[in-house]
Amino acid sequence: MNESRPSKLIFGFVIGTLAGVVAILFAQYVFKGDDSKEVVKAPVNQEPQAVSDKKNNSNKPPKLSLVDTRPDKGSSSSKSSKDSEDDDKDKEDDESKAAWEALKALGDAKAEEEVKQQTEELASRLKLTPAQKETLQGLLSDKVARNSTAGLKFLTGKATVADMIASDEKDYSKIDEEMRELLSGEQLEEYEAYAEEREVERIEGKAKEDLGGIEQIPGITEEQMREAWDALIEINAKEKPGTLFNENTTRDEFIGVLDDALDDRVESMRSILTEEQLGAYQIGIEGFRKLISGMVPKE
Repeated sequence: MNESRPSKLIFGFVIGTLAGVVAILFAQYVFKGDDSKEVVKAPVNQEPQAVSDKKNNSNKPPKLSLVDTRPDKGSSSSKSSKDSEDDDKDKEDDESKAAWEALKALGDAKAEEEVKQQTEELASRLKLTPAQKETLQGLLSDKVARNSTAGLKFLTGKATVADMIASDEKDYSKIDEEMRELLSGEQLEEYEAYAEEREVERIEGKAKEDLGGIEQIPGITEEQMREAWDALIEINAKEKPGTLFNENTTRDEFIGVLDDALDDRVESMRSILTEEQLGAYQIGIEGFRKLISGMVPKE
């Protein structure tokens, strides 16, 4: 099998699992900041430097030094070098911060425009009063702010599990609750119809992204793709945002839900794919499963 195939399967699957949460996880993995505590493995036959040095020096007596160690003696060069390094680091931090702020500003401007457009469309469809329209726009703006703040924390490596959950742009559960309190009669009926259309769009979008991990499999047929589509539609329909997690979800609980989602996808393909094709699909699934533990923030 082509060695690049598993990575393609992983990438195709990353984008489609659990209503957008896994896409954020993948972003965190790729853009993890310098302050990450992730352990980098040394080559198989190479000892980590600290361990190697310790072994080399373990049986040697400490050397006596005749160098004058007074703080004010011969330290100007060292101090100057350290100051230069600190200045360089401060400059890099400032440039990095400026870049993130610029990126966030662009994202916020785009999000604000989308909020206005969505508000106008819903206000017209639901025949909202000015007060109702203002409330809706506030709800949408708050949601965008939550998503943006949480997403930025992921990209800078400072997110918690709660941030990860809050970053899901497809989660309208809180807005739905508020709108059901705000609306009544025909307005509420129309909103429920809108919410159902939105959910269908989410399910189909996620199923399509999931299917990206299937279509890369060698020998896949159109009939298998159709059967996989139906299975993935059913799976994504069960994974409705707002029903899987809450603000008190722990890391272990989160990973458990993701494990179940991955297992469900494998089982759903068992009757559709050949044994060899299923093996190829599982390579991508298991590879992604290993990535998850390193991407989900520690508690």
